[in-house]
Amino acid sequence: MYRTIDSRLLIWIHFLTSPVLVAVLYWPVLELPFFWDDVANFEFMQGRSLLSLWTSASGFPYYRPLGFSIFRIWQWLFGVTNTFAFHLLNIIVMICNGWLITAVGLKVWLALDNGSKANERPISKSIAGNIFAWQAAIVLCSFPFASIVIPLVASLFHLLVTMLVLLSVLAILNFYTSRDVIWAYISALCACLAPFAHESGIIAGYVLVALWIVVLRNVGKQNKIGSSEITLSARLFISVSVIANTAFPLLWTSIDKMRLDTGLPTLRPMLEIWNNTIFFLVAYTFPVQPLALFLSNQTMWSEPQSVVAVGSFCLVIVTMMFWQFHKLRLLLLSVIWVMLMSLPSILTLPQLYVVVSPRLTVLPSISAAIMWSGLFTLIAIRSKYHSWLAVLLSVTLLTIPIRYINSRIELHRRALAPILDMVRVVELFPEDTHLVVNPTTWLASAHHTFPIVHDGVVVIPEYHDPGQLVGVHTNQVAQVDGINFPLVAVEPDHHYYDVWGEVLHWDEMADRIRKYDHIWLTTYGDGPLGFTDVGQVLDEDFSTIDQIPLAIFDRGRLILFSGLLTLDKRGELWVELVWKLSSPSTEEVFVHAFDCQGNLLGMADGPPLGRMFPFWQWVNGEIVRDMRNLRLSDSSSLDCVMVEVGVFEPSTGNRVVVHDSDGNEYLNGVVNLAINLDNEK
Repeated sequence: MYRTIDSRLLIWIHFLTSPVLVAVLYWPVLELPFFWDDVANFEFMQGRSLLSLWTSASGFPYYRPLGFSIFRIWQWLFGVTNTFAFHLLNIIVMICNGWLITAVGLKVWLALDNGSKANERPISKSIAGNIFAWQAAIVLCSFPFASIVIPLVASLFHLLVTMLVLLSVLAILNFYTSRDVIWAYISALCACLAPFAHESGIIAGYVLVALWIVVLRNVGKQNKIGSSEITLSARLFISVSVIANTAFPLLWTSIDKMRLDTGLPTLRPMLEIWNNTIFFLVAYTFPVQPLALFLSNQTMWSEPQSVVAVGSFCLVIVTMMFWQFHKLRLLLLSVIWVMLMSLPSILTLPQLYVVVSPRLTVLPSISAAIMWSGLFTLIAIRSKYHSWLAVLLSVTLLTIPIRYINSRIELHRRALAPILDMVRVVELFPEDTHLVVNPTTWLASAHHTFPIVHDGVVVIPEYHDPGQLVGVHTNQVAQVDGINFPLVAVEPDHHYYDVWGEVLHWDEMADRIRKYDHIWLTTYGDGPLGFTDVGQVLDEDFSTIDQIPLAIFDRGRLILFSGLLTLDKRGELWVELVWKLSSPSTEEVFVHAFDCQGNLLGMADGPPLGRMFPFWQWVNGEIVRDMRNLRLSDSSSLDCVMVEVGVFEPSTGNRVVVHDSDGNEYLNGVVNLAINLDNEK
């Protein structure tokens, strides 16, 4: 009775661990838009049949037809622009990988273990195997650099090749235990398909070879379930996988691709290979690598030197523990696998590409999960309270990686928030032209957790533009342009960012502003990035003849036709001003908000259009809608807010005299605006 209950409980634990952990860590990803190489992927697929994805990669630099086929099927099922569904796809594959490594862990431990002892008391190999499999799922799902992969739809290729390798390994293990040849076919099929998901999949067959050498050839001796026929069949199917993977580069070179070089990648110089190896050492020993960053900051050592020192010391200690617990074959399997899974990237990719590509470590994370879960298990089963000790070890060593994942997901949310706003405004004004000032190319935190790794969020790469990015969300041609106007840029204290577009200065900026129906400004800080409506230059046919001016400055040289206040749902105050200027000037606008006691709540001073279109750039008779946003310092004072608007000369601070339409002078050069709390954006 108890065994039945325990078995059911274990099944539920294994079943729920992966989806619960992935959901807790990555649920905010479902709200993200498309970004970065999602544009290239969707533009490549546009107008192509499912078959053509397998026969040509023209227009795309890589040949990955399996991933694109899944994308195409997902489009048929859920729609081309369904961001939720495509982000969910990455999460589903990650959950499946957690389940797969659980099943692999159970079978690998069973094959390697004949039982162990703790405190002179025998511990069931079933209990130890379940702890190992459970820990493997936790480590894989908590692998920190997956936080760069899961938010990006285009990174499905890395998750998919990981799944195929795990499926191939699990299938060949099932073949040995069940003797059902269908599993051998499945193993070979998955191994052969792996390179069609991602180029690193060419190692799938060799992963099976390592599994056979370290584990499978001894299965018959240990468990007395093998036979010469099983061994021969396994060798045959593994050989087929190796041959197919080895031949794949020949097919790869024959496929039409958008590459300057269509031949096989060449080996990198030895120094680059060494530095690439150090990068993958960070991923393999990730729970202890934050110590390397600390060591580098406290000594004269460089980050690579610190990584080698910490990683080498870690591997020596781990090897001693595996040797003491008579599980060196498990460590050997992990080490051989990580070498195989990292080797294509280490040998063929430039160092500058590798260090900005943590996504390359997702496939080798299988090996890291095997090693660290094995270590946790070997320590835990020596204790009477093995399950609780396993939990404690996980919490201790995975706290920093999990916090890192949370920080990366939050960084994605901040970096991509303006994209959601951009799509929304284009959908509201689909026929209008839009200019986005300072759109984000890249955003990164100034604080690093792991050495060497450069893990910022690429939003719009240089080879795409904001219009293309919006277009993959709307499935229409979007009239959106972007420019870089550094004169209004603000540097955050704890983040770095880069801006997309041509760099403009005052005269070029004024000419560009006049060409668009809407002007939007991306603002930067250590909190959420802003996407602000700053107004626009109104068309010549915009009539002010029948409008009564709200305020007349300097005897009609500058006229304010309206001042509309709006309180949005976030408690921020928006001020819409419509100006008409008869001759250019050097004056600027001030907008101040006060509570009823006269306390300053917020201010938005400076030239119109987000400080980008000063009066000295205007032409005679130009009319501008000027939007200003005030973040009020005290939201409790919203029941009584007064807004003052005026114009002043920056060089002297003197305010410009202002009258109403009847000729009455406003006191102190201030126009008072009333707020309507029922009018919300």
